[in-house]
Amino acid sequence: MLVIETISDGNKMAQGQTRALRDALSGIKRRGILARLPLISSLVPRSTLSYVGDNLPVNGMLAHGGGPIHPVGTFDEAKCCVHPLTLDPNDPDFIAKTSGGLKYLGDDTFEPAHPEKIIGNFTALNRFLTNVSKDFIAASIDRKVIPQKNNRERIEAYLHSVRECDKLDRKIILEQRATFAFRSKDCKDPNDWREPVTDTIHGIMFFEWGVKGQKFTGAILGGTGKYAGASGEFHRERLLAPNFAGAETFRITFPGLDLPDYYPQ
Repeated sequence: MLVIETISDGNKMAQGQTRALRDALSGIKRRGILARLPLISSLVPRSTLSYVGDNLPVNGMLAHGGGPIHPVGTFDEAKCCVHPLTLDPNDPDFIAKTSGGLKYLGDDTFEPAHPEKIIGNFTALNRFLTNVSKDFIAASIDRKVIPQKNNRERIEAYLHSVRECDKLDRKIILEQRATFAFRSKDCKDPNDWREPVTDTIHGIMFFEWGVKGQKFTGAILGGTGKYAGASGEFHRERLLAPNFAGAETFRITFPGLDLPDYYPQ
C-alpha cells in the first residue's frame, strides 16, 4: 500500500476566468488600492474594504494547482495541521500550528519544511462544478491584495478565509484530475523535486470543500513506469485547508500499489 502526504499550491487559480469573476476581482482590486492609501487605511475599518456579494457563476472554470509529495508520517498533525478555529489567535505558535508542513520565512513567504523527504510532485487540473460565493473567493484574495502590517492582522485575514471554507463543508465544488509523479532514487539533485520522472499515477475525484478531516474517494485512471496499468480506487483525507499559506495539506492512500523507488522512512 502506498500512502503519501502532499501540499497543494493554493495560489494558482482561475486561469480560465468568467466575466463575472473578472468583474468581482476588479472590485476586490479597487478595495486593495484604497486599502493602501494611508488616510483610508488608518481611518476606515478593514472589514469595509473586503468584497462581499452574491454567488459567482464559475461553473466550468478551470483552476490549476500542484505541489511536493512526501512519505506518510512526514507531517506531525498536532504541530502543523491543527484546526484554526480551535486555536487562540493570540497563541504565539499559531502560524506554526496551521503551517500545514510549510516553513514560514516571513513577509508571506513559505517553503517546504522537510525538503529532504520530498519524493516527487503532483499537478492537478480542477474544473468547478458549482457556483461559489464572492465572499469565498474574496476571503483568499483579500489576503494578497489588502496589506497586513503585522502577524495579528495576517492571522485575522487567514481566519476569515478559514470561516468561508468552513461554510462549504461537505459541498461538492469541483472535479479534479491529478498526476502524481515520483522521482528516481538515483536523482541527480536531491533538492530538485521537479526533476523528470517516469513513474506516475493518474486519477480523478470529485473534490469536496472543508477545513479538516473530510475523506473522499477517487478513481485511478492508470499510470506509467512501475505504475503502468494501475486501476481501482484511491482515498484522500484533508489534513488542513487552507493552511496559513493558503494551500491545502492532505494524505492520499493508494491500496495495493507498491512504494516508489525513492521513499525515505
